[in-house]
Amino acid sequence: MTPNQAHSSLSPVPPQKHRSPNRVGCILLLVVVLIVLGAAAYAATVLWNVHLPGIGGQPQITTQNLGQTVPYAGVDVTLLNAQQSQSFADDPHTANDGMIRLNVQEKNSTQSKISWSYFDVAQLLLPDKTRVKPAYVKSLVSLAPGVSATNVIDFAVPSSDSISQLTLLLGRDSEAQMNIPLSGKADANQYQPKTTQLQGQALYYGLNWTLKSATASYSIAGQQASSGNRYVTLLFSVDNTLSQEAIVGSPYSYMRLHYGNTSIVPASTTLPVSFETGANNVTGTVSFLVPQNATAFTLILLQQNGFDQASINFHV
Repeated sequence: MTPNQAHSSLSPVPPQKHRSPNRVGCILLLVVVLIVLGAAAYAATVLWNVHLPGIGGQPQITTQNLGQTVPYAGVDVTLLNAQQSQSFADDPHTANDGMIRLNVQEKNSTQSKISWSYFDVAQLLLPDKTRVKPAYVKSLVSLAPGVSATNVIDFAVPSSDSISQLTLLLGRDSEAQMNIPLSGKADANQYQPKTTQLQGQALYYGLNWTLKSATASYSIAGQQASSGNRYVTLLFSVDNTLSQEAIVGSPYSYMRLHYGNTSIVPASTTLPVSFETGANNVTGTVSFLVPQNATAFTLILLQQNGFDQASINFHV
């Protein structure tokens, strides 16, 4: 054996590394604790119906199709369906002893941007006449002209109250409120606009005025009628046969609606303030807020700038 071989055979062997008993014990203890906590959480969801996100899944959901549309503040609100469950896993404010969800579609058919919140205007009427406000709303209503959107409204409602026993109240207590039963058989036609065709004629400010129609409704763009009232919206066609432009001014100044012993100013208008020479069939609307039981009216165009007063009688 050479000296080098002897040296190699006598080289020390590196000691083997051993895992610390304390470290292994800590890992095993942590695993046991996690298992115990997981079992306790699961037991809580089953025995006490405690809502823990991600644990227990989504409880069974019952769905009632509705398909009813009502206009609120200028937005067509369609109730697609109502759903009932013990809780909703995707609702951050869900109760655990009963929830009702309304899936809705909104459409703005007006020429104005419209914004409001279901937190302010929606309630559920329970069988015992209790009123419940939303616990969760997916998003605020904020619609540009012609835009549609879908939304979710959740209410905390005892599981003992079935969907068919509930009624949606749409509108503030101070507004013309609409009651829509969630039975799936409700008739919402009473809340739809009703239009009466007219042919009222008047000569005013040198212009030929035709009152073409009157529409009674619970809302106009961005506004809901106050309690006990509705809007009457008049559609006009105006012709200018003069040899010059006619500057009539704002309908807020010269137009009044008379019923009974009351005369009121417009609530909204799209009529122009002037009519060019030769203008023909220029259309626009004027809306008035009137009592729901008022049906006979007189439209008055006030005397101004030397032009005589004119009037048109009509019914809706």
